Amino acid sequence: MLPVRVFRDGRHEDRRLDVDGIAELSRDRAVCLWICLPAGRTEEVGALLPALEVHQLAVEDVVTEHQRPKLEHYADHLFLNAYAVRVDERAGRTPGLALTEVSAVIRRNVLIVLAEDEGFDAGDVLDRADEAEDLAGTGVWRLVHALIDSLVDGQLTAAERLDEAADGLGDDLFAEDDGSVRTGLQRDGFELHKTLVRLRRVLVPMREVTATLLRHVHEDAAGRGGEESADAPTADEQRRQALIELAAYLQDVNDHVLRAIDWTESARDMATSVLQTHLTIQGNTLNVVMKKVTSWAAIIAVPTLITGFYGMNVPFPGYGAGWGTVASLLLIVGCSGALWWQFRRRGWL
Repeated sequence: MLPVRVFRDGRHEDRRLDVDGIAELSRDRAVCLWICLPAGRTEEVGALLPALEVHQLAVEDVVTEHQRPKLEHYADHLFLNAYAVRVDERAGRTPGLALTEVSAVIRRNVLIVLAEDEGFDAGDVLDRADEAEDLAGTGVWRLVHALIDSLVDGQLTAAERLDEAADGLGDDLFAEDDGSVRTGLQRDGFELHKTLVRLRRVLVPMREVTATLLRHVHEDAAGRGGEESADAPTADEQRRQALIELAAYLQDVNDHVLRAIDWTESARDMATSVLQTHLTIQGNTLNVVMKKVTSWAAIIAVPTLITGFYGMNVPFPGYGAGWGTVASLLLIVGCSGALWWQFRRRGWL
Protein backbone atom coordinates (compact mmCIF):
# COMPACT_ATOMS: atom_id res chain seq x y z
CA MET A 1 0.00 0.00 0.00
CA LEU A 2 1.31 3.42 -0.97
CA PRO A 3 0.43 6.85 0.47
CA VAL A 4 -1.57 8.88 -2.06
CA ARG A 5 -3.10 12.35 -1.84
CA VAL A 6 -6.16 12.68 -4.07
CA PHE A 7 -7.26 16.13 -5.25
CA ARG A 8 -10.85 16.54 -6.48
CA ASP A 9 -12.93 19.71 -6.95
CA GLY A 10 -10.55 21.87 -4.95
CA ARG A 11 -10.45 19.44 -2.01
CA HIS A 12 -8.04 16.68 -1.13
CA GLU A 13 -7.93 13.53 0.94
CA ASP A 14 -5.13 11.14 1.89
CA ARG A 15 -5.47 7.47 1.06
CA ARG A 16 -3.39 4.31 1.01
CA LEU A 17 -3.79 2.38 -2.24
CA ASP A 18 -2.08 -0.53 -3.92
CA VAL A 19 -0.64 -0.34 -7.42
CA ASP A 20 -3.85 -1.54 -9.10
CA GLY A 21 -5.94 0.98 -7.16
CA ILE A 22 -3.65 3.84 -8.18
CA ALA A 23 -3.71 2.77 -11.83
CA GLU A 24 -7.51 2.58 -11.79
CA LEU A 25 -7.91 5.96 -10.05
CA SER A 26 -5.51 7.61 -12.49
CA ARG A 27 -8.01 6.97 -15.30
CA ASP A 28 -10.46 9.36 -13.62
CA ARG A 29 -9.79 12.70 -15.29
CA ALA A 30 -11.62 14.56 -12.54
CA VAL A 31 -8.94 13.77 -9.96
CA CYS A 32 -5.29 14.62 -9.54
CA LEU A 33 -2.92 12.29 -7.68
CA TRP A 34 0.18 13.07 -5.63
CA ILE A 35 2.36 10.05 -4.84
CA CYS A 36 5.59 10.56 -2.90
CA LEU A 37 7.58 7.38 -2.44
CA PRO A 38 10.08 7.20 0.45
CA ALA A 39 13.71 6.42 -0.21
CA GLY A 40 14.53 2.80 -0.87
CA ARG A 41 11.10 1.82 -2.23
CA THR A 42 12.53 0.50 -5.50
CA GLU A 43 10.18 -2.48 -5.57
CA GLU A 44 7.10 -0.25 -5.48
CA VAL A 45 8.64 1.97 -8.15
CA GLY A 46 9.33 -1.03 -10.36
CA ALA A 47 5.68 -2.08 -10.08
CA LEU A 48 3.92 1.32 -10.10
CA LEU A 49 5.58 3.06 -13.04
CA PRO A 50 4.98 0.29 -15.60
CA ALA A 51 1.37 0.06 -14.38
CA LEU A 52 0.96 3.74 -15.27
CA GLU A 53 2.58 3.13 -18.67
CA VAL A 54 5.68 5.15 -17.86
CA HIS A 55 8.44 4.78 -20.44
CA GLN A 56 11.13 2.24 -19.58
CA LEU A 57 13.89 4.85 -19.92
CA ALA A 58 12.15 7.02 -17.34
CA VAL A 59 11.88 4.01 -15.02
CA GLU A 60 15.62 3.42 -15.36
CA ASP A 61 16.35 7.08 -14.64
CA VAL A 62 14.20 6.97 -11.50
CA VAL A 63 16.08 4.02 -9.99
CA THR A 64 19.52 5.23 -11.17
CA GLU A 65 21.25 7.61 -8.77
CA HIS A 66 23.26 10.77 -9.47
CA GLN A 67 21.43 11.88 -12.60
CA ARG A 68 21.97 15.45 -13.75
CA PRO A 69 19.03 17.89 -13.39
CA LYS A 70 16.89 17.51 -16.52
CA LEU A 71 13.39 17.41 -17.94
CA GLU A 72 12.70 14.76 -20.54
CA HIS A 73 9.57 14.52 -22.69
CA TYR A 74 7.95 11.23 -23.60
CA ALA A 75 4.71 10.47 -25.46
CA ASP A 76 2.25 11.34 -22.70
CA HIS A 77 4.38 12.17 -19.68
CA LEU A 78 7.47 14.06 -18.51
CA PHE A 79 10.40 12.95 -16.38
CA LEU A 80 11.96 15.51 -14.04
CA ASN A 81 15.20 15.11 -12.12
CA ALA A 82 16.42 17.81 -9.74
CA TYR A 83 18.09 18.28 -6.35
CA ALA A 84 16.86 19.57 -3.01
CA VAL A 85 19.65 21.67 -1.50
CA ARG A 86 20.24 22.44 2.17
CA VAL A 87 23.03 24.44 3.77
CA ASP A 88 25.10 22.48 6.29
CA GLU A 89 26.45 25.01 8.79
CA ARG A 90 28.27 22.26 10.71
CA ALA A 91 30.71 21.64 7.87
CA GLY A 92 33.30 24.09 9.29
CA ARG A 93 34.11 27.77 9.02
CA THR A 94 32.58 27.80 5.55
CA PRO A 95 29.10 26.26 5.06
CA GLY A 96 28.69 23.01 3.16
CA LEU A 97 25.87 21.58 1.06
CA ALA A 98 23.60 18.60 1.57
CA LEU A 99 22.07 17.42 -1.71
CA THR A 100 19.04 15.16 -2.08
CA GLU A 101 18.24 13.82 -5.52
CA VAL A 102 14.54 14.11 -6.39
CA SER A 103 12.98 12.36 -9.38
CA ALA A 104 9.42 12.96 -10.59
CA VAL A 105 7.18 11.50 -13.28
CA ILE A 106 4.55 13.95 -14.51
CA ARG A 107 1.45 12.53 -16.19
CA ARG A 108 -1.78 14.20 -17.21
CA ASN A 109 -3.25 13.92 -13.69
CA VAL A 110 -0.56 12.10 -11.70
CA LEU A 111 2.66 13.34 -10.10
CA ILE A 112 4.97 10.63 -8.75
CA VAL A 113 7.94 11.81 -6.66
CA LEU A 114 10.83 9.68 -5.42
CA ALA A 115 13.38 11.26 -3.07
CA GLU A 116 16.87 9.89 -2.44
CA ASP A 117 16.73 10.45 1.34
CA GLU A 118 14.93 12.35 4.08
CA GLY A 119 16.36 15.68 2.92
CA PHE A 120 13.33 16.28 0.70
CA ASP A 121 10.38 17.96 2.47
CA ALA A 122 7.20 16.66 0.83
CA GLY A 123 5.07 18.49 3.39
CA ASP A 124 6.41 21.84 2.21
CA VAL A 125 5.45 21.00 -1.38
CA LEU A 126 1.89 20.07 -0.39
CA ASP A 127 1.56 23.23 1.73
CA ARG A 128 2.60 25.34 -1.25
CA ALA A 129 0.07 23.54 -3.44
CA ASP A 130 -2.71 24.16 -0.92
CA GLU A 131 -1.84 27.87 -0.76
CA ALA A 132 -1.93 28.26 -4.57
CA GLU A 133 -5.72 28.13 -4.81
CA ASP A 134 -5.75 30.23 -7.98
CA LEU A 135 -3.88 27.40 -9.74
CA ALA A 136 -6.45 24.73 -8.85
CA GLY A 137 -7.77 24.69 -12.41
CA THR A 138 -4.38 23.65 -13.83
CA GLY A 139 -4.61 20.09 -12.54
CA VAL A 140 -1.27 18.38 -12.03
CA TRP A 141 0.60 21.55 -13.01
CA ARG A 142 -0.36 22.97 -9.62
CA LEU A 143 1.63 20.22 -7.93
CA VAL A 144 4.49 20.52 -10.42
CA HIS A 145 4.79 24.23 -9.68
CA ALA A 146 4.78 23.59 -5.91
CA LEU A 147 7.50 20.96 -6.34
CA ILE A 148 9.78 23.03 -8.55
CA ASP A 149 9.16 26.16 -6.45
CA SER A 150 10.18 24.35 -3.25
CA LEU A 151 13.35 22.97 -4.84
CA VAL A 152 14.39 26.31 -6.37
CA ASP A 153 13.75 28.23 -3.15
CA GLY A 154 16.11 25.88 -1.33
CA GLN A 155 18.72 26.37 -4.04
CA LEU A 156 18.29 30.15 -3.91
CA THR A 157 18.72 30.16 -0.12
CA ALA A 158 21.90 28.10 -0.43
CA ALA A 159 23.29 30.42 -3.12
CA GLU A 160 22.56 33.48 -0.96
CA ARG A 161 24.23 31.91 2.08
CA LEU A 162 27.35 30.95 0.11
CA ASP A 163 27.52 34.44 -1.38
CA GLU A 164 27.52 35.86 2.15
CA ALA A 165 30.26 33.39 3.11
CA ALA A 166 32.36 34.55 0.15
CA ASP A 167 31.95 38.19 1.25
CA GLY A 168 32.98 37.22 4.79
CA LEU A 169 36.03 35.45 3.42
CA GLY A 170 37.01 38.64 1.60
CA ASP A 171 36.64 40.64 4.84
CA ASP A 172 38.89 38.18 6.70
CA LEU A 173 41.54 38.57 4.03
CA PHE A 174 42.46 42.10 5.11
CA ALA A 175 41.67 41.77 8.80
CA GLU A 176 44.36 43.66 10.73
CA ASP A 177 45.47 41.32 13.48
CA ASP A 178 48.38 39.08 14.31
CA GLY A 179 47.73 36.90 11.28
CA SER A 180 45.74 34.19 13.07
CA VAL A 181 42.65 34.86 10.91
CA ARG A 182 44.60 34.08 7.77
CA THR A 183 45.93 30.77 9.08
CA GLY A 184 43.16 28.70 7.48
CA LEU A 185 42.05 31.23 4.90
CA GLN A 186 43.45 29.37 1.94
CA ARG A 187 41.84 26.09 3.06
CA ASP A 188 38.50 27.81 3.71
CA GLY A 189 38.63 29.53 0.33
CA PHE A 190 39.31 26.25 -1.44
CA GLU A 191 36.49 24.49 0.42
CA LEU A 192 34.09 27.31 -0.41
CA HIS A 193 35.12 27.25 -4.06
CA LYS A 194 34.55 23.49 -4.19
CA THR A 195 31.11 23.88 -2.60
CA LEU A 196 30.16 26.58 -5.10
CA VAL A 197 31.16 24.32 -7.98
CA ARG A 198 28.83 21.62 -6.60
CA LEU A 199 25.98 24.10 -6.36
CA ARG A 200 26.65 25.41 -9.85
CA ARG A 201 26.35 21.88 -11.26
CA VAL A 202 22.86 21.74 -9.75
CA LEU A 203 21.77 25.25 -10.72
CA VAL A 204 22.88 25.66 -14.32
CA PRO A 205 20.78 22.75 -15.71
CA MET A 206 17.78 24.04 -13.73
CA ARG A 207 17.67 27.04 -16.04
CA GLU A 208 16.88 24.69 -18.90
CA VAL A 209 14.39 22.72 -16.77
CA THR A 210 12.30 25.77 -15.83
CA ALA A 211 12.45 27.13 -19.38
CA THR A 212 11.19 23.79 -20.74
CA LEU A 213 8.40 23.67 -18.18
CA LEU A 214 7.36 27.15 -19.24
CA ARG A 215 7.24 26.04 -22.85
CA HIS A 216 5.07 23.03 -22.02
CA VAL A 217 2.66 25.20 -20.03
CA HIS A 218 2.36 27.68 -22.89
CA GLU A 219 1.71 24.81 -25.30
CA ASP A 220 -0.90 23.38 -22.94
CA ALA A 221 -2.58 26.78 -22.68
CA ALA A 222 -2.63 27.04 -26.48
CA GLY A 223 -4.27 23.64 -26.76
CA ARG A 224 -1.17 21.75 -27.94
CA GLY A 225 0.15 20.39 -24.68
CA GLY A 226 -2.75 18.64 -23.02
CA GLU A 227 -5.95 16.66 -23.45
CA GLU A 228 -9.04 18.38 -24.76
CA SER A 229 -11.68 18.97 -22.11
CA ALA A 230 -14.94 17.13 -22.44
CA ASP A 231 -16.82 19.90 -20.62
CA ALA A 232 -18.30 23.10 -21.94
CA PRO A 233 -16.07 25.66 -23.72
CA THR A 234 -16.30 27.84 -20.61
CA ALA A 235 -14.32 25.23 -18.66
CA ASP A 236 -11.68 25.23 -21.40
CA GLU A 237 -11.37 28.99 -21.16
CA GLN A 238 -11.07 28.85 -17.37
CA ARG A 239 -8.35 26.23 -17.65
CA ARG A 240 -6.53 28.31 -20.25
CA GLN A 241 -6.63 31.36 -17.98
CA ALA A 242 -5.36 29.26 -15.07
CA LEU A 243 -2.47 28.01 -17.22
CA ILE A 244 -1.62 31.56 -18.22
CA GLU A 245 -1.53 32.45 -14.52
CA LEU A 246 0.65 29.39 -13.89
CA ALA A 247 3.08 30.59 -16.56
CA ALA A 248 3.55 33.80 -14.59
CA TYR A 249 4.34 31.77 -11.47
CA LEU A 250 6.81 29.59 -13.36
CA GLN A 251 8.43 32.69 -14.82
CA ASP A 252 9.00 33.89 -11.27
CA VAL A 253 10.59 30.53 -10.43
CA ASN A 254 12.80 30.84 -13.50
CA ASP A 255 13.87 34.31 -12.32
CA HIS A 256 14.84 32.77 -8.98
CA VAL A 257 16.98 30.22 -10.80
CA LEU A 258 18.75 32.96 -12.75
CA ARG A 259 19.30 34.97 -9.58
CA ALA A 260 20.74 31.93 -7.79
CA ILE A 261 23.10 31.32 -10.73
CA ASP A 262 24.23 34.96 -10.62
CA TRP A 263 24.90 34.74 -6.88
CA THR A 264 26.80 31.48 -7.34
CA GLU A 265 28.94 32.91 -10.14
CA SER A 266 29.61 36.06 -8.10
CA ALA A 267 30.55 34.05 -5.02
CA ARG A 268 32.79 31.76 -7.05
CA ASP A 269 34.59 34.77 -8.56
CA MET A 270 34.98 36.23 -5.07
CA ALA A 271 36.39 32.95 -3.70
CA THR A 272 38.84 32.74 -6.61
CA SER A 273 39.88 36.35 -6.10
CA VAL A 274 40.40 35.76 -2.37
CA LEU A 275 42.62 32.75 -3.07
CA GLN A 276 44.67 34.63 -5.66
CA THR A 277 44.95 37.73 -3.48
CA HIS A 278 45.96 35.62 -0.51
CA LEU A 279 48.79 34.08 -2.52
CA THR A 280 49.83 37.53 -3.76
CA ILE A 281 49.89 38.86 -0.19
CA GLN A 282 51.99 35.90 0.88
CA GLY A 283 54.43 36.60 -1.97
CA ASN A 284 54.62 40.29 -1.09
CA THR A 285 55.16 39.47 2.58
CA LEU A 286 57.95 37.09 1.64
CA ASN A 287 59.58 39.81 -0.47
CA VAL A 288 59.45 42.25 2.46
CA VAL A 289 60.97 39.68 4.79
CA MET A 290 63.72 38.89 2.31
CA LYS A 291 64.53 42.60 1.93
CA LYS A 292 64.79 43.00 5.69
CA VAL A 293 66.94 39.91 6.11
CA THR A 294 69.21 40.98 3.26
CA SER A 295 69.51 44.51 4.64
CA TRP A 296 70.49 43.30 8.10
CA ALA A 297 72.93 40.83 6.54
CA ALA A 298 74.57 43.72 4.66
CA ILE A 299 74.78 45.78 7.86
CA ILE A 300 76.30 42.86 9.78
CA ALA A 301 78.80 42.27 6.97
CA VAL A 302 80.40 45.72 7.53
CA PRO A 303 81.68 45.12 11.08
CA THR A 304 82.69 41.62 10.02
CA LEU A 305 84.77 43.11 7.21
CA ILE A 306 86.38 45.76 9.42
CA THR A 307 87.16 43.47 12.32
CA GLY A 308 88.52 40.91 9.91
CA PHE A 309 90.76 43.54 8.35
CA TYR A 310 92.03 44.68 11.74
CA GLY A 311 92.54 41.10 12.76
CA MET A 312 95.29 40.50 10.20
CA ASN A 313 98.74 39.69 11.58
CA VAL A 314 100.46 42.52 9.66
CA PRO A 315 101.18 46.12 10.68
CA PHE A 316 98.51 48.70 9.73
CA PRO A 317 97.75 52.31 10.76
CA GLY A 318 96.95 52.24 14.47
CA TYR A 319 98.37 48.73 14.96
CA GLY A 320 99.21 48.20 18.61
CA ALA A 321 97.85 51.67 19.54
CA GLY A 322 94.72 52.66 21.47
CA TRP A 323 93.54 55.11 18.82
CA GLY A 324 93.47 52.25 16.27
CA THR A 325 90.77 50.49 18.30
CA VAL A 326 88.82 53.72 18.58
CA ALA A 327 89.17 54.30 14.83
CA SER A 328 87.93 50.79 14.01
CA LEU A 329 84.91 51.16 16.31
CA LEU A 330 84.03 54.53 14.81
CA LEU A 331 84.40 53.07 11.32
CA ILE A 332 82.08 50.18 12.21
CA VAL A 333 79.45 52.46 13.73
CA GLY A 334 79.67 54.99 10.91
CA CYS A 335 79.46 52.51 8.03
CA SER A 336 76.73 50.43 9.69
CA GLY A 337 74.73 53.56 10.54
CA ALA A 338 75.06 54.84 6.97
CA LEU A 339 73.79 51.52 5.57
CA TRP A 340 70.91 51.45 8.09
CA TRP A 341 69.90 55.00 7.15
CA GLN A 342 69.98 54.20 3.40
CA PHE A 343 67.94 51.00 3.83
CA ARG A 344 65.47 52.78 6.11
CA ARG A 345 65.03 55.62 3.62
CA ARG A 346 64.29 53.12 0.85
CA GLY A 347 61.74 51.30 3.02
CA TRP A 348 63.73 48.10 3.26
CA LEU A 349 63.76 48.21 7.07
